[in-house]
Amino acid sequence: MKTAGSRQKAVARKERGGALLAVLWLSAALSAIAFTLAITVRAELERASSALDAARAYYLAEGAIERFLYQLSYSTMGGAAEPAPGGFRHGQRRMRWELATGGVDLEIIGESGKLNAYATEPAILARAFAFSGVEPGRAQQIAAGIVARRQANLSAESSFSSSLPSFLQLEDLLTVSGMTPDIYYGWWDRDQGRLVERGGVSRYLTLLDGGSAVNVNYAAPAVLRAVGVPEGAIMAILEAREARVIDDAGRFGVGSLAGGMALAGGGSAAYTVRATAQLKGRPVRRTVAALIRFGRDRFEPPLGVVRWYPAAN
Repeated sequence: MKTAGSRQKAVARKERGGALLAVLWLSAALSAIAFTLAITVRAELERASSALDAARAYYLAEGAIERFLYQLSYSTMGGAAEPAPGGFRHGQRRMRWELATGGVDLEIIGESGKLNAYATEPAILARAFAFSGVEPGRAQQIAAGIVARRQANLSAESSFSSSLPSFLQLEDLLTVSGMTPDIYYGWWDRDQGRLVERGGVSRYLTLLDGGSAVNVNYAAPAVLRAVGVPEGAIMAILEAREARVIDDAGRFGVGSLAGGMALAGGGSAAYTVRATAQLKGRPVRRTVAALIRFGRDRFEPPLGVVRWYPAAN
């Protein structure tokens, strides 16, 4: 028979065991909370670091365009004079700058290498769309819609009196009958087991430059084919412009082209510049683009940014 003292000792042992178990459970809970908090803090620090790197890459790309704008303001239209070492020459298509915080690749696209949506004949527009991979019937429909839109606005007393709005931005072409986002921006298609880019007609059209001549330094093959440049001459142009700027397009021996078009060399009155920056030692890339135009009369600044495009990864 247990005495009162033995019963008290047994109760005391149970209480100590319960207290120890409670302490162990509490320690486990606190450890889990501390572990979760540590993971959350680390994730937030990484997110903040990534956001900071993204902002630094963005401003590095934007600063590169500002630097290009500075160089362009001191360059010679037409590209007759040689630029300073590392400077821009009209007709040049690429540049790369190595800076203290990272590297920047610039893709320079002269708007004179594109077809002017306000002036180009519908047959040339339709051929350019078809050569980019758009179904021929749809290509003719889009070209006819563009021409109908511009004729309606030219015959109207003002852009507000027409039932069809004028083209203020190139994206307004998305409202033309037959145009779709895939055709405008481009899509990927599989051809004999490999991916091929189709469409992307926005790369071939402009509202700022172009007209009776196509700049061979910047024109895409689809544009050259659309105006009637023979395949042999196209290959020669593509090879020549990879080596250096083409100042004289007459050396390719191309005669009269469709719609009275001609080939030209040198530079452009407007440029789309796409700067892609990557931070040194960091896997962060950001791209910023801008549409730059020289002033056309005394009421415009000599050189200015018409439009900034959003950053992209």
